[in-house]
Amino acid sequence: MLPRPVSLEPQFAIPGSLRRPAWVACLCAALAACGPRGDPDLRAERPKHAILISIDTLRPDHLSCYGHPRETSPNLDRLARRGVRFTDVTAAAPWTLPSHASLLTGLYPSRHGVKSHQTRLPQSVVTVAEEFQAAGFETLAVVNTHNVGAPQYQLGQGFEHFRYISEVSEDRQMKLRVVNMGEVVVAEAEALLTRRDAAKPFFLFLHFYDAHTDWTPSADFRRELVRPYSGALVGDTQELNRIRNLGQRLGPDDLRFLGELYDAEIRTLDQVLGGFLDRLEAQGLLADALVLVTSDHGEEFQEHGGLLHGRTQYQELLRVPLILAGPGIPSGAVVDVPAHGVDVTPTLLAVLGISTQTPHDGLDLSPTWRGGTLRERALFGEADQDNRYAERERDMKQMVRRGGHKLIVDRAAQRLELYDLARDPGESQNLVAEEAERVRTLGTELKEFLGRAVMSERIPLPSAEERRQLEAMGYGGDARDK
Repeated sequence: MLPRPVSLEPQFAIPGSLRRPAWVACLCAALAACGPRGDPDLRAERPKHAILISIDTLRPDHLSCYGHPRETSPNLDRLARRGVRFTDVTAAAPWTLPSHASLLTGLYPSRHGVKSHQTRLPQSVVTVAEEFQAAGFETLAVVNTHNVGAPQYQLGQGFEHFRYISEVSEDRQMKLRVVNMGEVVVAEAEALLTRRDAAKPFFLFLHFYDAHTDWTPSADFRRELVRPYSGALVGDTQELNRIRNLGQRLGPDDLRFLGELYDAEIRTLDQVLGGFLDRLEAQGLLADALVLVTSDHGEEFQEHGGLLHGRTQYQELLRVPLILAGPGIPSGAVVDVPAHGVDVTPTLLAVLGISTQTPHDGLDLSPTWRGGTLRERALFGEADQDNRYAERERDMKQMVRRGGHKLIVDRAAQRLELYDLARDPGESQNLVAEEAERVRTLGTELKEFLGRAVMSERIPLPSAEERRQLEAMGYGGDARDK
């Protein structure tokens, strides 16, 4: 077993004067003072608090509440039974930094500009935390990855208390390894809640890295969910990164072993989350809180030849879970309407009754569980993190989807792929030759979307120590960025 660090990184706060212009804060405060929007009869059912939980690298098809045959997520299943489960949710990007920037702003990467480790969130972009803060909420966050917690990316805008718990630890051979820190994240979150101003509602953002490689599940769940394996793999990030970079194909037993390690890791974190939610319930906080659980992206198990994540726009990376539970949310509801990570911010604000004039790419999803509909729209995926092209243009692949039809544009390979997800959810039949007109239509829509992109705010290359950490996390290519 690797040693698990218990020390916490120092918290940092971003001064309000640096976050956004004063007139924006005044406008948000004035709007919040107008009170909840919508039907007054719904106000009594509104949650008082909001908790956003992001579980890094979590595929919905490995959760039992999404049909996985193994019991990997009894506590998340219980939460889903209390609320609404969305079956068709698309991430904004196939890796952590840009996808989380989208979760926290309601904007696509092309609209907030965060696409690599050399870009940051502009201070002019209003985050969901700033919206909550302007509405009188105490804003708290505990995050467990450099990709969200490092101050240079500025994803902490609007959080009064922001803690980054490092996801790496140095072993006896002086090698950095990714370790499970879910219990530490929860302990720090509970400490923040204990010290909060009880007179104010709170918005709490928690990010967990445990389902990400390195896969080191608890011994109990490893025994329960991982069958005997005689191969050479251990589930180490660098090991899988080497296999990916060499283009090696794994055998069925290797892939079975990796999938079971992943399941055991999910089960390990699910137990941590279950304990956290139980303690909130015992304190009387859960009854008044909206809990939203989602992920930034999934994981590849060579469905299309790849491992890990970041480099493709296939469903194994872009499809993520979305579960909401709390006051005013119907129990046991299942919504099949296509949703997106950019919908998280506007949905949180709407359910909590916070009026906003901030523009969002996403939509409020609450009409879908109240018998209403969403306007018809295209969904996009972008901002891949392909280390093979670190010296070239970063964003090599994009995706556009309308309804069940999905077009992937790979500019590096000069390849187009069109899939009908309703008939071919595994994306095995490329329909480009058969549906040229649909390809043109979707391609034009993607071109128009990319034509509205903003200029990214650049920041310096990661430091030597940060590059070492990024290498351990599987993001080594950024060390060679120009």
